[in-house]
Amino acid sequence: MKSSFLAFTLLSLAFSAIIPPEANQNFTQIVGGLGYPVETHHITTTDGYINTYFRIQAKNTKIKPGLPVIYCQHGLLDSSDSWIMNDEALAPGLILANAGYDVWIGNIRGNRYSLGHTIYNSSDFRSPYWDFSWQEMSIYDLPAAFIYINNITGQQINYIGHSQGTCIMFAALARRDPVILKYLKHYIALGPVAYVDHTTSPIIHLIDVTDIGGIILVTHGKKFLFLSQTEKTELELLCTTALSVCIEQIKLFADVHPEVDNTKKLNIFVGHFPAGTSTQNMEYWDQMSKDKEYRMFDYGKAGNLKHYNQTTPPLIPLKNINVPVHLFSGAYDELADPTDVARLASELTGSPNVTFHTYQYGHLTFLVGLDVSYIKDVLAILNS
Repeated sequence: MKSSFLAFTLLSLAFSAIIPPEANQNFTQIVGGLGYPVETHHITTTDGYINTYFRIQAKNTKIKPGLPVIYCQHGLLDSSDSWIMNDEALAPGLILANAGYDVWIGNIRGNRYSLGHTIYNSSDFRSPYWDFSWQEMSIYDLPAAFIYINNITGQQINYIGHSQGTCIMFAALARRDPVILKYLKHYIALGPVAYVDHTTSPIIHLIDVTDIGGIILVTHGKKFLFLSQTEKTELELLCTTALSVCIEQIKLFADVHPEVDNTKKLNIFVGHFPAGTSTQNMEYWDQMSKDKEYRMFDYGKAGNLKHYNQTTPPLIPLKNINVPVHLFSGAYDELADPTDVARLASELTGSPNVTFHTYQYGHLTFLVGLDVSYIKDVLAILNS
């Protein structure tokens, strides 16, 4: 028994040696190692959550004031890392920094970087800390970030959201949040989500799952999908030694399309994704899929009466959005299905300008694609 355990340990160590170091490095280590200046900022919301934001500028420079500002916001179960983990020439966050922008990359409440609070302890899986969904991200996290970034830079903010990062912005604009409207310059939505009627991505229904492939225990009380280091290492080894099996595993969390996605980076990607969220947030996504509407979180009849003064949660009125919206859709996207994106676009009737860009991409391709030429269209909008 002892000799078998020793052999297994030695084999694990041998395989671990071939895992790229970036798989287990944090944001500042990755971008700093590539020569990009980076700052870490902690932004406290009015309800006490302390979120971590990273600020980067062009390679081999120093952070300086006066540059046009971009705020990039990640999607569901993701983190800031997805904007910088592709090959350097393909990573959107790095491309935008090298294009001369002051790039701020957010981490929403409840992911691996943003676990602080002025009162609650997030390490307790039963803590009130975890009583949130993307509704609170939209109401509290977004305005706090806009105020903070504007205070530091003095600039209007170009917002680029991906997936859930678009969902929270659509809600903020629909309620005509005064802070967002005051500081927003351009809004670009990658893999835009308001409706998930036609999604085929299993991620929306992960709340109904207790175990995935015998590898990952999904839920820990109110915390959702926080992997242990052992579980991360298992995935990193899998994606290093058995790529086809790795791809099938990742498809449980997000669509992967080897023909357009940089799959050789997956052994790094799984060291950073999933980055965790709350169980309540996942319940919200499940509600959206089953309800087939874009409405506020459903607390049940009694809870809805308390929160909304009605028994059903209110619809979020997309027609109220009165700023230009630039939609970037993937033809292969399994989460932001093109049919659902088309419905979203059709309901933006109050916007003075809606542009619709379609690419031969999946949902993750905007971040980890082999072809990120869409950024040329992003830059054209930012420079307009």
